[in-house]
Formats: sequence, C-alpha cells, structure tokens
Amino acid sequence: MVALKNENIPNQKEISPKKQNVIFLALVIGFVCIINILASFSNIRIDLTEEKRFTLTPATVKMLHNFKDNIYVEVLLDGNLPAGFKRLQESTQSVLDQFRNQTSFVQYNFVDPLDTKNINEKNERIKDLADQGIKPTNLRVMENNESTEKLIYPVAIVKYGSEIIPVNLLESSVAGFSDEEVLNQSINLIEYKLADAINKILRKKKPTIAFTKGHGEPQPVESRDLITTLAPFYDLKWIDLDSMYQVPEDIKLIIMANPSKPYSEKAKFVLDQYIMNGGNTMFLINRLKVDMDSFRNAKAEFVPIENDVNLEDMFFKYGFRIEPNLVLDLECSKIPLVVGKLGTGVQTDLFNWYYAPLLSGTGQHPIVKNIDRVNAYWTSTVDTVKTKTSILKTKLLQSSQHSRLQYAPMRINFEILRYDPDPSKFDKPYQPISWLLEGSFSSLYENRVSPEMMDGLKQIKVNYLATGKPAKMFVMSYGKLINNIYNPENNDFMPMGYNTFEKHLYGNKDFVINTIEYMFDENGILSARAKEVKLRLLDNVKIKDEKTYWQLLNVLTPLILLGGGTIIFNYIRKRRFAGKA
Repeated sequence: MVALKNENIPNQKEISPKKQNVIFLALVIGFVCIINILASFSNIRIDLTEEKRFTLTPATVKMLHNFKDNIYVEVLLDGNLPAGFKRLQESTQSVLDQFRNQTSFVQYNFVDPLDTKNINEKNERIKDLADQGIKPTNLRVMENNESTEKLIYPVAIVKYGSEIIPVNLLESSVAGFSDEEVLNQSINLIEYKLADAINKILRKKKPTIAFTKGHGEPQPVESRDLITTLAPFYDLKWIDLDSMYQVPEDIKLIIMANPSKPYSEKAKFVLDQYIMNGGNTMFLINRLKVDMDSFRNAKAEFVPIENDVNLEDMFFKYGFRIEPNLVLDLECSKIPLVVGKLGTGVQTDLFNWYYAPLLSGTGQHPIVKNIDRVNAYWTSTVDTVKTKTSILKTKLLQSSQHSRLQYAPMRINFEILRYDPDPSKFDKPYQPISWLLEGSFSSLYENRVSPEMMDGLKQIKVNYLATGKPAKMFVMSYGKLINNIYNPENNDFMPMGYNTFEKHLYGNKDFVINTIEYMFDENGILSARAKEVKLRLLDNVKIKDEKTYWQLLNVLTPLILLGGGTIIFNYIRKRRFAGKA
C-alpha cells in the first residue's frame, strides 16, 4: 500500500532574523529586570575588594543580630563638604548601610547641624552641641575665590531611648602622617567606633573597674582625664587590698598604677585569688625609682634605686619579669634645658631625652592598631618566663631599633646631652616594654597557703584555687601611663600623653582605652580596629607625563571594541543567512 503525500498541509514558516533579534533582546531585558527585582529584596553582597572593606567583622555581625531594639544614628555630616569630609561621609554611610543589611533595628540619617541663616539659632546649636561634649573642626575653605572659615562636625550621635553617645569619626592629626593618611585611618575605624558605641549604649549594667590605693599610688585627680573618659561607661572604685579578704565579685578589672610602697602578703593573697577567679588586671609599675623632680638643676646627678613593691615573685609566677634597667632610645621626646640668659630671663632649648622613648605597637593586635606612638619615661624591659600553665603572651609595645640599656646601679645626669649620641652604642633594638597575657594562671601560693590565709577564706566561705579560670593580664614598666598634667590653681588638666614642651598629643590615651576595652571585650568588637583599608595614592608625576596617553586609551578602547564587535557580528550574520537563502 502506497502512502500518498498530503500536499494540503501548508509549510511552517520560519521566524525571520529580525523577529529573532527582537525576541532575544526582550528576553535579555526581562532577565535583567527579574534579577534587579530579586536583588532589591535580598541582602546578598559580594565583596571583591582585597581588604574586604565592604564586609563587617564577624563580631560586629553577631552583635547586630543580638539586639531587638531600635537604635538611631544621627550623622552630623551633610551639606557642602570639602572633598576629604565628603569621603568620610560616604564611608560612614557605607558602614551604616552594611549595618542595615544585618538588622532593620538600625536607623540613620545625615544632617547639617548649622544649616540655618539665623546667626542666633546657629550659635544656639553650637552651644547645645558643646554641652554634649561635641566640638567642631575649624577649616579654611575656598568659596567664590575667597578663603573662609567653616565649622564641620565629623561626629555621629548614637541614640537609644534617652541615652546618647557621641562618636568622633575623625582621628587626631599624627606627627609624620599626611592629612590623607589621617583620613584613611579614620575610615578604617568607622565600623569599630559605631559598633562599640552601639554595644555600650545597649549595656544593661555598667562594668566595674577598681583602682588600687594605699601603696603610694597617684591621687585620682592625677588621672582625671582617664576617669572623666571612663565614667559614662564604667562604675569606678578605689580599693585597698589590705582592708579586705576578697575582692567584690562585681569588680571585673583592677588597675594597679605606679605603687611605691610594698604590698603585704595578705594583700597579695587577696589579689592572687581574684586573678584565680578570672579577674582581669593591669599592672603599671616602674622597676626603678626615678623622676624628673629628682634633678634640681642642670648639674644634678641621681642614682636610681629599686622600686620594691614586693610583687616580683607574683609576676614571675604569672609569666613575666620587669628587669632592673632603663631603656634609652634615640627615638624619644624632648625636654627643655637652660642654655643661656636672655636679658633678665633665661633662654631654653629642647633636647632629646633618651630616657623618654617613643614606643611603637607590634603586630596587628587591635589594642595597638592605628594608634600614635606612646610616650613613656624611665621604662625597663619586660621579659616573659616559662609558666606551669599555657599562657598566651602578646608583645604590645617596644622601643625602636636604636635603643640601648643601662643596668642598676647607674648615675643619671644631663651630661649625656652635651655631646651627639653615638648610634653604634644604641645596639639593643626593639626592647619589650608592655605585654598582654591571657590564659589560666597558677597561684603564687600553690602548696604554701598559710593557716591565716585559709582561716580568712573559711570566714567568707570561699574555696582556695590553685589554678585559675581564664583571665587577662596587662603589664607595662611605666607607672604614670594613666597620669595627666594637672593644674591645681585653676583645677584644669591636660589629656593623657600630652607633651607640653613639644605641644604634641601622643597615643597614650588611645592605648590605655583600647587596653581597657579589650579587658571587657567578650564579643570581639575590638577586632574591628584591626581592619585596614589600604590607601592607594596616585603617582602625580606619572599622571602628568602620561595623562594624554591614558585619556586616549580610555576613550578610544571602548569605541574600537564596540566597532570591532559590530563588524564581526554583521559578518557572522551575513554568512549564516546567506547559506539559507
């Protein structure tokens, strides 16, 4: 049987090339639209930058996920801003956007606090901000070819209920750093500063810090700058270890600053058991007794003696030893000395004082990351020793590569300044001055607890601990680290680390505050300080020499690629459809 061909079925028409192009274009546009719509409802971001500048640290993300209350951030950076502050504004907004991607409980806006033409109203706003401790940065800017002064507030105000915390977004100028580098350093710290402020404002209870007293420690007024800074966020107490059997449980950090009298065994036992129970400590102690007041005149000579506070055996047990020496460093601050007479007065000049080293941070630890050098006096080397338990030891501060040591007994006078120093004698580089120790420490009184000590523990119904719970311990061979210059006549004080002779503020305060924050940082918020956005500056000489080349390359390359692509596309299209014709 022969099948017959059905000639009545019409031939199916092929879609024309023109219609194919239209359909393809419509599909591409539709696909792009769908992707954009889905992206608007998604928080997925891909950070391709080398230093992950658009990625929050895990500790910050965890903190943002752990609160369910509205936090409001008001940033006082808006309006017509200079280029540098515009970059700071954009970076702040980028960080806040990242916060918003993690939680909807963070709200923010940008305002210009001085956006008014009414002078009285503007002055009133300036006063209100000053009452909150918010001070402006005074800049000279060019407007309409005229130089004018402009007040700018590089500040974010974190608000939670009736509480506020001002956050200074701009770091202070640092000697040897350009304005661009200071700005970049400020951008590096935005995430940490905002996360730290949010973390503090959400605390239900202030942690407690105790300063020791009764052993020749400085008066509180001599640490007024630190006390004023800590008071809004911490409860502060002063305790005498000799007057108690146990440190109160609410005290989470003890600061022992510049004692000059020996501690009794009773006080040491109380401190030892505090550490065994997980208490954190900061030891600021000079090994040798010496001060600038020891020199009555330029011809004076002084022989330092040991500062015996009866803690050497305790320190050795915990894993460190403060050596009986002094560190001299060519990288040092200056002091004034009389060089002659000028009329009825005297003429002075500044000289390098090698006993006042400028200490630098080591490594990338968040305590020392992005801070200026620390100015110290009469420091000694701090060495670590082997311990029974495993202790993590991190060197925080060290001298420069041009340092040397003097061991007791020694004579100190100003004769050292009469001649230029011999660099070859400064051959003991990078001497350790400060350490952070973390872990479970062993008790000094293991296997030798006296009956009196045991009776004291029984009275308060507490067990003796030979091995401690995890704790943090900081040591530095500079007792006056937390001191500030105080003027009793007008009851005023200078910031910690301010050198009145050089008119320069060193990084002492940042170092102390970072250390204290680390002691309480259970969530790791401080790790955001180690974040670094690299400053990639353009080569101005190369820009000038190759400007035309790069302009032509950037303009012509896309045109050439577009034209070449069009020619190739048309060629392939003609060959494809020519074969079907």
